[in-house]
Amino acid sequence: MLRRTLEFFFPPTVSTPDELKAFAAGEAAYLAQKTVIGYCRVKTLYDYEKLLKEPLFRDAQEICRWEGFASTLGDILVLIEGWLRPSDASARRKLADSLAALYPAILNEAVPPHRKDWADAIAAFQARFDESRLAEPAAPEQLVTASAKLIHELVPIADRLKRNDREVIVGDLRLHILAAHASMLKRFRRDALIAALTA
Repeated sequence: MLRRTLEFFFPPTVSTPDELKAFAAGEAAYLAQKTVIGYCRVKTLYDYEKLLKEPLFRDAQEICRWEGFASTLGDILVLIEGWLRPSDASARRKLADSLAALYPAILNEAVPPHRKDWADAIAAFQARFDESRLAEPAAPEQLVTASAKLIHELVPIADRLKRNDREVIVGDLRLHILAAHASMLKRFRRDALIAALTA
């Protein structure tokens, strides 16, 4: 109990590749889960717990959560690359390659029942990352647009009830990624991470 309290007020630093991997996976999972489940709870109100007992709803929510996680993981890694990016071209290339490798490493740890593999998500992320690593780093809140669109499409709520809610989901994701960004600034040991990722 005391350890959890201390970690809440004094979160552990992130200075190694393993710690970075855990941070990226954890933040991406939080972004997706908080947004998907939070939205479903608000839209269904008191019926949410009942709906969780319905396989169609429960399975659809899980699909949305998993696909959302695959998307927000990309958002988090793009965010991290933009902040860690060194000025030296060689170091910048090595660091980006190391971060790109985290995406399949994290996703392939678990393949949900609705998928055979993550091949399409990995290819889509690689295409995105190949562009973002060459561009100016984007503001955190601008990184989640595609994730919001995906979650809005997949969330198991009737179209007539969610039709005008994409901006609600965008807003939620923006708040959460700004919180992830603040946590990154507080916890990351930039020089140690750059050294480890470019070794």
